[in-house]
Amino acid sequence: MGRPNHTSLKLPYFRNGWLIFRRILVNPVFKQFVFSVFELYEYAATVRRKFVEKLATLPWSEVEKNREASFYSMKNIVLHMIDNEDWIVNYVIPGELHKYVRRKWSEYKSMDEVIAHLNEVEAKTRRFLFTLDDKTLSKKVTLKLQSGEQFELSVGECLFQSFTEQLYHMGELIALMWQINIEPPPMQWFYNNPRQKATNFD
Repeated sequence: MGRPNHTSLKLPYFRNGWLIFRRILVNPVFKQFVFSVFELYEYAATVRRKFVEKLATLPWSEVEKNREASFYSMKNIVLHMIDNEDWIVNYVIPGELHKYVRRKWSEYKSMDEVIAHLNEVEAKTRRFLFTLDDKTLSKKVTLKLQSGEQFELSVGECLFQSFTEQLYHMGELIALMWQINIEPPPMQWFYNNPRQKATNFD
């Protein structure tokens, strides 16, 4: 018995999947189930801050210890999360990638400095989100990686990319905290639902 032709199996699946997805997007009945970039950002920002506050309760030596993770230490992972948001919102979207320079992570000597950086970036992001409209969200920009790869994305897609980046590394922080018997803050949507709290813009 020969192997199945996986290519022939995949194409109809993806075609049907995209047809269903497109119908969901244009059907007003389903719009109430679509999350806005504001809600996704507020969720991610709320959970991220809880992780930062949790790390602030630990000895600095634990926070900056090399744990052979994606960016080695929990401090560096958090700084990457913050810097990724800063990079996308303040440099990729405005088309000013050539101006981006981040502070070296080795220069941060306390969680107070990390929190100050977080406060600054979040304030800028919220000011930007407050100005968004449908036209801006649909605008195309170029996201260029250090590898040289380039992607043409809408502003909305850029913001979603930053949101997913936060989730990846929150999961990583959870695993690292468990390794040292620290209970991570809850990141479930129902504990951090932005629809159940007022959103404050700076």
